[in-house]
Amino acid sequence: MPALNLRAATLNVSGGEKTFEEFPHDTQHSRQDALERLVKKMDADLLCLQEVSQHVDADGLTHSLMDEIGKAGGYDYSFYGQTLSMETHMQVKKDVMVQGIFNDWWDWSKGNAILSRLPFSRFSDANRPGVPRSVPLYQPSAYEGTRDTDPRFALITRIKVPPFPYVATLHLTTLVGERTMPSQPGKVLQAQEMRYDQILRLLDLVREHILRKGHPFILTGDFNAAPDEPFLSELLESTHGFIRLRPDQEIPTHAALDAPIDHIFFFPQERLVDYHCWIEGGHLSRRSSDHLPVVADLHIK
Repeated sequence: MPALNLRAATLNVSGGEKTFEEFPHDTQHSRQDALERLVKKMDADLLCLQEVSQHVDADGLTHSLMDEIGKAGGYDYSFYGQTLSMETHMQVKKDVMVQGIFNDWWDWSKGNAILSRLPFSRFSDANRPGVPRSVPLYQPSAYEGTRDTDPRFALITRIKVPPFPYVATLHLTTLVGERTMPSQPGKVLQAQEMRYDQILRLLDLVREHILRKGHPFILTGDFNAAPDEPFLSELLESTHGFIRLRPDQEIPTHAALDAPIDHIFFFPQERLVDYHCWIEGGHLSRRSSDHLPVVADLHIK
């Protein structure tokens, strides 16, 4: 089977300039313009996104950043996996949902997304076209308008080019109080346990059909965890044989933290011939989100 060279990138698009260093007022280049230019600069074959939002207006028209990102990056294939919405989770403690009601939106939602220059395939037959699937990793009994009760999903697909790698992107839990100064020990432990359980659910999903068969698997996303957190270093790497693609510089990928929490992993190690990974930390990245994108060139066999 021929080898495949591709570039993958992951980015949580929420935020913008709100927490990274301040920039002078720029009337010429908006956050959306910066994001579009960043997408062109990264030039990724696979772009995995978290916290993509969109809304449906009173006339039934959908307004989504996905459209502009798709045009900027030249992506022929894309899929949006909704995780939270007004229609399903309406909560008056969520400001954007209240604003949506009084802006006459029919719906507002956010979720994960994968955009690709390579076609998606079916899971059961990699030679036939297919669509990604969104799989719940955590669903609270009731949504209360805070991150503590945000539903968490993984979006998974397969690429219709040999060696037909699987690709997943996810956004794992972080809790209010976990990162306060000083942090609340109980919240830190609770959040780590929740993330551990969420990764276990993903592993349960892919164990028989991907891991045991040794299929190449690119796992990306906002893990909300530093590299040394046990579910990454022990569960994914030591126990299940994933390799974290280590960036050239281990700089924080979120403005409020001192370590990267956005990562790209690969399984199995023997199918990865070579890679080069970096964190895109320039002006455009800091204008586009409060997260920095992680980008990797992979050579897969």
